[in-house]
Formats: sequence, C-alpha cells, structure tokens
Amino acid sequence: MIYRTLSVEGIVDDARRATTEDLARSRGGTAIWRSSRAAGRSYALLALPRAEDAAQIGAAGGATLYEMPVIALAVYPAVPEALPGLLEALRGAGAPAGVLSCRGFDGGVIVEWDPTRTGAEVVLGIVDVELRRWGGGRRAELLSPLPPEVTLEIAARGLGAPQIGPERILEMLLAAAAEGPGSDA
Repeated sequence: MIYRTLSVEGIVDDARRATTEDLARSRGGTAIWRSSRAAGRSYALLALPRAEDAAQIGAAGGATLYEMPVIALAVYPAVPEALPGLLEALRGAGAPAGVLSCRGFDGGVIVEWDPTRTGAEVVLGIVDVELRRWGGGRRAELLSPLPPEVTLEIAARGLGAPQIGPERILEMLLAAAAEGPGSDA
C-alpha cells in the first residue's frame, strides 16, 4: 500500500466523505478522515495499491493532495501575540525543510509537514522555543490520520526505544486481528 494525504479547507460533509471513500474502495484502498471544527480543516489518509489512483481521487473536489503521509498539527498558543512569530518560524526562510504548509487561523496555526524529512520533535521544538519568548504554553491537536508506520516511528523516537516494532503497538495488533488470519498487517 502507498499512503497519500488529502488536505481540505473546511469541514467535509458526509457526501464528500462518502464519495472519496467509495473512490478509494473501488481502487482497492481506504480513506480515513479526521476533521477539526476549531481549525476549520479536514484531512484524509488514503491507502491505495497504486500511486496513480491517489491523483484521480485528489482531483475530485479540489483538495490539496500530498504525495506522502503528512502530519498536520494545529497549535493553539496560550498567548495570541505569539502567532506572528510562530508563522514566521514555521514558514519563513529558516523553516524546516519538511514543512509543506503553515497557515494561520483564528487562535492558532496549522503546520503540515513530511515526517520523513523533519521529525515531530523538530517542529514541536521550534514551536516551544517561539512560545517561550512570550512566556506562554500551547495546546496542540493532531489533525491528520497517520499510517501505522508513521505512528510507530513517532512512538519509537519519542520513547527513545528504536526496538519498538509493530508487534509491540496495541493499535497495530488490533488492526491485524481485525483483518483476520493470514494478513500481512
């Protein structure tokens, strides 16, 4: 399976969700959605057997199609004055190479990045350094669904335990059990 991320402005309605899910299913894949009313954005993780299928699905509806799984995070700073600095740090000239997009919204910023190019610890470290200038904290919301491999990598890095494999992640074991015996999951 290959993974792609759709990024959509606003909250996707049931009809749009169903259309995307039907298109993915007809090509032997899946689409998993996550939406945030507060951030005003929706994301779909597409899991498909072929890359060309993702382009056809992404073209239906004007979404931004990323050619990889993307981490999208809404950051809500406790001090609103920190927003311009956050935007500059995450989309300006010195932004990490993996940042694909950073946009403001009422009360926060959404940053989308390629986790194979930039680790979560780098993005969150930049956010926290910028917020320290204002003496404030943050609340963060994961906006995009993630493939199991990305979740595994984040857990292993965050815990400092590179030996963690799929056989040690409860969610991955449950998904494999749901697929039944003989699956590759």
